[in-house]
Amino acid sequence: MEPGHAEVEQVWPRDGHVRVIGHIAGGGTSPATSTGTLILTDRDRPAVTLNCPATLTGTRFEASFDIDLITSTSPLAGSRSRRIWDLHLTVPGRPQPLRVGRHLDDIPNKKKVMTFPTQTRNTPAGAVSVKPYYTVQANLSLICRRAAK
Repeated sequence: MEPGHAEVEQVWPRDGHVRVIGHIAGGGTSPATSTGTLILTDRDRPAVTLNCPATLTGTRFEASFDIDLITSTSPLAGSRSRRIWDLHLTVPGRPQPLRVGRHLDDIPNKKKVMTFPTQTRNTPAGAVSVKPYYTVQANLSLICRRAAK
């Protein structure tokens, strides 16, 4: 396995968008500015992916997307009360996408300690909320679920 991951430094969920800023841990990038892709993968349906551009400058990356990208693709009909989306970053010159997470700090149990606000959108199927969170492995994911009435 190729070393490295996309290390999160900041997550900004606000005004209907989620913005992720960080750096590539493990090197292997160039000083030039280029474009990568932030890939959101439905954990239960890995063939379902959403893409948005990511700006890469040296080892730095930044990506932002509107939560409508998630809410319009996350039908929560029937017993499906939630969808989990895992984040990966493609980097030119690397054969595999890098998992987006926060591993290089000394903060244990990020899933419970580091929380983010929920954002809600109205959809034809009702109100849906989107919230970034850290997994037990300290990777960044999004949870999309029916909003409380």
